[in-house]
Amino acid sequence: MRLPAALAEEWSHEPDWLEALPRLVAECADMWNLELESPVDTPTSLVVPAGSAVLKLNAPSHFEAEHEGDALDRWDGRGAVRLLARDDERRALLIERCVPGTRLWDAGVDETSVVSGLLPRLQLEVGDAQPFRLLADEAERWADELPRAYEEAGEPFEGPLLDFALDVYRSADRSATHLVNQDLHGGNILRAQREPWLVIDPKPLVGERELESSALLRNADSVEWWLDVLEDVGFDRERARGWGVAHNLAWSWDENRRVWSTGPLEETRRIFRAR
Repeated sequence: MRLPAALAEEWSHEPDWLEALPRLVAECADMWNLELESPVDTPTSLVVPAGSAVLKLNAPSHFEAEHEGDALDRWDGRGAVRLLARDDERRALLIERCVPGTRLWDAGVDETSVVSGLLPRLQLEVGDAQPFRLLADEAERWADELPRAYEEAGEPFEGPLLDFALDVYRSADRSATHLVNQDLHGGNILRAQREPWLVIDPKPLVGERELESSALLRNADSVEWWLDVLEDVGFDRERARGWGVAHNLAWSWDENRRVWSTGPLEETRRIFRAR
């Protein structure tokens, strides 16, 4: 199997996994009796359509995707693709295929209406017996790591942006118990038949529901408009903006390459300027 070039570049620091991928895919195809098609050209995971299903393998160091299968299992097809099978040793998931699979971004419909309908179904309350990482724990890690990365890079952006994010991290609510997705946006919501729209590729945490504003604001034509929409579905407006800044700043730091990514930094600034 020919691996997508973008995938090989993204995970070049994991050569053993890249080398093992053809074997892992063949083992999954045999185990689940799959007729594989050509891989999707995406850098984040190996995604291979197979009839009515999709085979997905995540890299070992892709820890944001560690509990993707757990989130899909918890949603059980309500607003998200169904998890059909999993093999945790191979970090492999077999998931429902969306047909026609048009991205919400490309469908020419009101994105805000679709997302507003999905959010209340996806943000479940979870109890203590759950496998997900806590947003509050991630916030502690970011509060510790990002100032060092900022100094290491020679203060590559304005200090008030970092200070604002640190205030958000330090005020993370440990009592919040919503299942939230770090990467919900119109590129990860696909047209389907079982339901009109289904979410794919979740990066789950448990914590404040406003964290889910992050990717929506990052990809928004108008940050202020999306803040209005999120406020209408019950988000605290300033907290949504706060997590939009803080989370996108954290994701601007590329730990593997030890660089700050200029594109995400500019999106973080745009959210910071919004009101």
